[in-house]
Amino acid sequence: MGSDIVNWEAALAQLDAQIVKLQAAREGILLMASQGGFQIGPGGGGGSSATPTSVEPGAFHGKSIPEAAKSYLQIAKKKQSTQEIIDALESGGLPRYKYSTVYAVLSRRQSKVGDIVNENGDWRLKEWAPHYRKTTTKIEEDQGEQLETEKVEKKSA
Repeated sequence: MGSDIVNWEAALAQLDAQIVKLQAAREGILLMASQGGFQIGPGGGGGSSATPTSVEPGAFHGKSIPEAAKSYLQIAKKKQSTQEIIDALESGGLPRYKYSTVYAVLSRRQSKVGDIVNENGDWRLKEWAPHYRKTTTKIEEDQGEQLETEKVEKKSA
């Protein structure tokens, strides 16, 4: 062990050369990402993934959360997490909303309108999978049957 002599200057020079190559590769990735319509998430790398940036600043001005989320899903053309939707809405000009607020609004939209659907934690448009059927509770089924009965009674009267 004592006979091994380490040339620290050579080791450091080799590391410096590797750092230069990695920095050049990083710059190339950033350039390709910016030209391809992607941006690197917060932190500039280090584990963050590229996210679509086809949302123009101000694209969601005057829109409600569900309208803006639907527009974003149409742009993204794939399922998105609640956090990804929050980030997109903010980059589109809406204020930064809490996670729980956006989730609650989208859940309400799913139950009332049904055009935005939560599937295993990600949001998507119903039109992407029209076979999707929201599971209903016994109370909802009873209410639906009661409404149908009332409609039939009104027609026959």
